[in-house]
Amino acid sequence: MYLGLENGVALVTAASRGIGRATAERLAGEGMTVVATSRSATGNTEKLGNGRIEQLALDLDDSDATAGLVQTVVDRFGRLDVMVLNTPGPRILPALNLGWEDWQRAHDQLLRPVVQLGTAASRVMREQGAGAIVLLTSTWVRQPALGGVLSSSYRSAASAFAKTLAAELAGDGVRVNQVMPGATGTDRMQGIVEMKARTNGTSVDDEIAKVVKDIPMGRWGVASEIADAIAFLASPRSSFVTGTSLTVDGGAVRAAH
Repeated sequence: MYLGLENGVALVTAASRGIGRATAERLAGEGMTVVATSRSATGNTEKLGNGRIEQLALDLDDSDATAGLVQTVVDRFGRLDVMVLNTPGPRILPALNLGWEDWQRAHDQLLRPVVQLGTAASRVMREQGAGAIVLLTSTWVRQPALGGVLSSSYRSAASAFAKTLAAELAGDGVRVNQVMPGATGTDRMQGIVEMKARTNGTSVDDEIAKVVKDIPMGRWGVASEIADAIAFLASPRSSFVTGTSLTVDGGAVRAAH
């Protein structure tokens, strides 16, 4: 499907690997200039088809750096057409095992940068009269999982923020949507099943099997499938879609109810 994204400018955060990286590649493959941030970025430029990925070193924990990120992109490229708000995963622990410092760190990873960047991008796009913001959260927003209280709590708050932006900006040509992935075969997911295997005295294969048995499609997702959904919501092909939450999980959450 032709998405109509060529020659646009996108900003994708937490894009060194996993879904963030796959999204940057997908948008660049559509002909966009993609500014992809991560703590490990080298500053290199990568050509992908008619598009490119401009790596930019940024730590989302750094409030001052995050606050100025959108303006940095606009100053360099003159506009911002797509903002993909991706954030890293916090600690996986039972709620009663968490200290206040864990909550504060998760706030600075998952909520504060979303509000800062979402607000800044919204102002730029409203001035332009066009733009698309896609927030990447998790199916844990709909169905919290044991050990995932930090993620489900702060991503739920970020979800509410995005829905509010969608309503406020709908008349200004700016669309705001959310993608909620389920179990996806990323390095992050591999780390979670390895941790569960150590905790439960089982094997990684056993823990993967436990996850997959609750997915009607019989497998977990791959990062490129989530990136495809994000690219669609970022594109003019979804021009009448705003304020929506798209679940991409092989049917797992629906099957649980």
